[in-house]
Amino acid sequence: MKRRKAFLYICTVTLVLCLLSACGSEEPAETSWSEDQMAWTVWSSQGEEDCQSLRFGEKDFEDYLADYYGVSPEDVAGGTVLYAGGVSASEVAVLRMTEEADGAEVQRALEAYIDSRSGAFAGYAPEQYAVLEQADAVRRGQYAVLLICPDQEAALASFDVCFSGAMPRETPDRIVSATEPEPAETKPLPDPILDTFSPAEEVAEPELPSEAVQEEPPEPEPKPEPDPETEPEGAWAYDKTRILDAWRSGEWEGLHRKDLAILEACDQLEALRDDSLSDYQRELALHDWMVEWAEYDPGELSSGPIGEPMPDNDNPYGFLTGGKGICLGYASTFQLFMEMANIECVTIQGLSHRGTVDHAWNMVKLDGEWYCVDVTWDDPVASFEVPRNMAHKYFNVTSEYMRQHDHQWDETGVPEAEGTALVWAGD
Repeated sequence: MKRRKAFLYICTVTLVLCLLSACGSEEPAETSWSEDQMAWTVWSSQGEEDCQSLRFGEKDFEDYLADYYGVSPEDVAGGTVLYAGGVSASEVAVLRMTEEADGAEVQRALEAYIDSRSGAFAGYAPEQYAVLEQADAVRRGQYAVLLICPDQEAALASFDVCFSGAMPRETPDRIVSATEPEPAETKPLPDPILDTFSPAEEVAEPELPSEAVQEEPPEPEPKPEPDPETEPEGAWAYDKTRILDAWRSGEWEGLHRKDLAILEACDQLEALRDDSLSDYQRELALHDWMVEWAEYDPGELSSGPIGEPMPDNDNPYGFLTGGKGICLGYASTFQLFMEMANIECVTIQGLSHRGTVDHAWNMVKLDGEWYCVDVTWDDPVASFEVPRNMAHKYFNVTSEYMRQHDHQWDETGVPEAEGTALVWAGD
């Protein structure tokens, strides 16, 4: 009998708690606030005011819904999108759905957008990736809301304020509509350096010849001007074989101006010319120069119709002259450097982010053993100075290490990297 009473008591308490929880979860779904006011209130909760905006009624807004969110404009009766742009994942969208819209489907589309944005930042911008990992898409009444915010708790709390009956704040004038980006400037050609990292006091760098004791090099012979007949507008495409043939033969006549720019940039790198370096020293110096010289193209990470990617960011011309690249730009430049240095190298075009995002990296063969190198992920976009260990996290590692760190690839015909003797160890 006592057991029966205890059981009934537990059931009664559980039922009451469930009812109380259900009552407490009923949130008001009506508000007099506009989508602009709601979006701005959430945005300002993050301590930042400057942003780009897209608003209902603008053509860019409809295109953004369809192309980025995967949401049909016909399902949206009003809305505002605010985003930081550049290498920032921060984004807030308040969408007022039509009565005919499937709210659950719109919410799923926003969740899929969060996942795709996570893939874009994975490995490239760890701080922004962390923001995306705790982002959310919520739904209340006729509203679907995207919250990609550094302080997710404050974002949710400020969204609740919009339904509390409080008076809305006016949207500031500093919210500006998205505009076309300024044309990218060509970066000056790289300096002829071996390794631009500043070594830590306790770290012994590889012994490299000092430029101070070198004799003044002879004046180089002027390189030929590009042949206009060989470079019709839009006809150029990167060809590694053509570049290597010219590099090894010294015959640069008749080359396209972009080919010449690549060769001139490589010609300035002492690490490609110094015969006293071992293959490992040369590889390390070129890897470190790449990390110091360039950055991941922020146009590939920016949301909205601004921050267009730099042309040729997927090949050495964009990397060497513009100082920006995507993973294939990093990998193809490293491949070119290694072959110029007569180091066996292959480029792997695989995947990351659980096999959903294209990614590229390299493998090199040193002293008879294969190693993996991911220069792109060794050069993450961060608000802090990247420490040397982070800048060599994917330098000369094994294939198994890459598998364990979000790299996937078709392993058919690909050598297995098992070398450990030349892994970076703070040298």
